[in-house]
Amino acid sequence: MQQAPEAERRRLKAPGLEPLFIGALALFGFRLGARPIGDNSMFVHLRTGIDMLRNGAIPRRDPYSFTAHGHPWVVQSWLAEWTYGLAHDIGGYRLVVVEQAILMAVLAVLLGLLARAGTPLRTALAAGIAVGAGAAYWVPRPLMFGLICMALTVLVVERRWSRWLLIPIIWVWVSTHGSFILAIAWLGGRGVGEAVDKKGWPSDSVHYAVGMVAGLFVSAFNPLGPKLLTFPLAVQQKSSVFKTIVEWHSPNFQTAAGEFTLVFLVAALLVLMRRGVSWTDMIPIVGLLAASLIAQRNLPLAAVVMAPALGRALSVERDRAPTAGQASRRDPGMVNMAFAVVLALAFLLFTAGIYRQAPLSLKSYPVSAVDFLEQSGLRGPTHRVAQQDVVGCYFDLRFGDQARVFVDDRYDMFPLSVSNDYASLLKGNQDALAVLDRRKVDVVLWDRTLPLVTTLQATGKWQQVYKKGDWIVLHRD
Repeated sequence: MQQAPEAERRRLKAPGLEPLFIGALALFGFRLGARPIGDNSMFVHLRTGIDMLRNGAIPRRDPYSFTAHGHPWVVQSWLAEWTYGLAHDIGGYRLVVVEQAILMAVLAVLLGLLARAGTPLRTALAAGIAVGAGAAYWVPRPLMFGLICMALTVLVVERRWSRWLLIPIIWVWVSTHGSFILAIAWLGGRGVGEAVDKKGWPSDSVHYAVGMVAGLFVSAFNPLGPKLLTFPLAVQQKSSVFKTIVEWHSPNFQTAAGEFTLVFLVAALLVLMRRGVSWTDMIPIVGLLAASLIAQRNLPLAAVVMAPALGRALSVERDRAPTAGQASRRDPGMVNMAFAVVLALAFLLFTAGIYRQAPLSLKSYPVSAVDFLEQSGLRGPTHRVAQQDVVGCYFDLRFGDQARVFVDDRYDMFPLSVSNDYASLLKGNQDALAVLDRRKVDVVLWDRTLPLVTTLQATGKWQQVYKKGDWIVLHRD
């Protein structure tokens, strides 16, 4: 008679299936982030963070280029970059990779919590669709902080937690990524939907709007001041430049990442249309999906917004709830404990894998060509090197304030004149020659398949001094 309570206590100590499924999603996110960092934008963010820790201050003027050296620069993602610098200072590049893995795991957990549907399998299905719809665009950049803050914002509203929790969330968001503006759009769309559903005043949305406004007000008090709140205006003012950046393009569903995302987007829409969804859910989802069709960088934010709607659409409240006996049979303690042990071991294995591989992926960068420039003295202080923006990011990471790049991918910082000159170099026409003359460039490191190389060689004034693979170095005679 005394064995039954003891067995019951052992069973209760075993984790339930729903947390384990969410844990499996966290493992997926962790593995996704545990890859070597090869993203060119992250190189600049990482270098900025390293310099912040070394100098004890946030850069206020451009230290990396010769075309805009000393130009005012608002480091919009200063807080995210500070964490990168701190991780690097403590454990080198590999700890930065660990940080990215943790951030992606946290985001996966938050999506799992948002998509809870009442039973383990339904939650797994709803959360799996939400994760799949955005995971292809999870990249090691400050965007991850923005996605986590979006998920936390939605979670606060969904769980009816204190609206004042939005204050620290919004403060962190404003200090890490410019996507905070979409939180305002999401809550506004939700308010319109709530008004339609209630046929009256959207009291819930207005209640949390107060917290969000308070968060935006408090966010003005940061090391860079109110400038961070007006950062999205830089995108609008330089819209012609941002249109040349891939992440601001419409999604290409013919790529592997696009096809993967499309499968889960279609699955999400099928579930929502088949099971039904309120206007409170539908309007912000449609709004974020529309924004995603304009700029693919918004797709993972749309996936976050879809998560609670998917959870409601698949909720057991729409169907007959399982009996206690059924729930018990589906939750065997020993199997669940074994599942938890496997997950823990997998986390340890993936963490160990980070320390068995190179932390940076440089295979797409002209490392050998840059080595040649260093050895030959062509990157010295008396030379000016023109390189593509992606390569400029590698220069920033490698050389810091001695990079002296023509351009990198900080398009919000560069004057339009520099961005326009770079566009001329990409076209490789006669205007490019005038740009190189005006900027006093005497060395060009470029992709040899692009038209600029042919144009320079045709002048007879530029000599090829290095060529390997896709990269060539030309020196002005």
